[in-house]
Amino acid sequence: MLVKLVVGSLFLFLMQLVLKNVYYMGYHLHYNEHYPGKCEQVKGMSLGSEDFYTFNDGLTFITSGVAIQNNTFSQREYMVKHNIIGRMYLFDFNKNKAAAEELSIVGSNDGFNVKLFHPHGISGWIDKSGVKILFVVNHEENGADYIEKFEFIPTNRQLKHVKRYRDDTMLRVNDVQATSKDSFYFTNSGTGSGTVLTMIQLLGQLAWCTVVYFDGNDYRVVLDGMSMPNGIAMSNDGRYVYIATSMSREIVVTERKTNNDLIRKQVYPVYSNPDNIIVDSRTDNLYIGSHPIAYKLFQSMEIHKPSQVLMLKVKDGNITKTRELLYDDGDLLSGSSVAIVFNSKLLIGSILDKTVLCDVNVPL
Repeated sequence: MLVKLVVGSLFLFLMQLVLKNVYYMGYHLHYNEHYPGKCEQVKGMSLGSEDFYTFNDGLTFITSGVAIQNNTFSQREYMVKHNIIGRMYLFDFNKNKAAAEELSIVGSNDGFNVKLFHPHGISGWIDKSGVKILFVVNHEENGADYIEKFEFIPTNRQLKHVKRYRDDTMLRVNDVQATSKDSFYFTNSGTGSGTVLTMIQLLGQLAWCTVVYFDGNDYRVVLDGMSMPNGIAMSNDGRYVYIATSMSREIVVTERKTNNDLIRKQVYPVYSNPDNIIVDSRTDNLYIGSHPIAYKLFQSMEIHKPSQVLMLKVKDGNITKTRELLYDDGDLLSGSSVAIVFNSKLLIGSILDKTVLCDVNVPL
């Protein structure tokens, strides 16, 4: 009798897990295409524009060539075929044209090798002298995850590498949010780079992940029990930190304490798989590049994946409503990962596909 009870309970548990994963994968979902205005491909770029950081003057720095270590859904063959390597680009909203330029990267002497560079998440800071500083997640080829610090040299259109950060708390780093010229938060979207552990976490939908804070000297976990945290961004006044949790399809709003601890304030469902978050510099509203149908994201890189851009209205740190600015089946843009509206233009990036600029002819 006891054996039957155990077997029955295990069967019900597994069935629940299977049904939960089928629902998560989105086999039942369908969307209608729509765009905020005319859209065109940004020229001067390779495939891939995983994340952006836009300063208040409209200069936008773009990471390209992400390659997560031991990725379960291998990207390597696709990247070799399309000559996708680690690059950094600059897009200027003030020029009002769909073109970007590749930035040269000047290495430092602390072990950073630009040939092994595969940038992912990015965040920026301006120091007291006005120098633009960038923190970039680097999945170093055949190596560990790092966060690299660069200074932008505008006269030469260069990024000067000045420092790299590495710690045992960097398990599977996804995104970074600067809080000063030498401190930041970062998200771990997994518990390590191992394929088996990644699959267990994904299929079991296990909330094993963390957000870590580095204060300039020490690293410490400030949030745990997270379901695959992806993008992270901070409100303009520094009071709130927003975290996209891809697996639970939510935005977690946290309040930032004086000691930089994060306290959950709101969990807001978006019914999509959010990737990166950008905070509007004027309104504090959030722009999200998202993956609306999960199973298509996990298919071959050669298969087009749907793209979705969401704008989340924010008031007093709380998200109040969602607006979908764009949905595309994958022909215009495959696998949208980040988006921002600036000067009535919508710039959209992708994991390993095109970068697109659209006119915004709809009220925001």
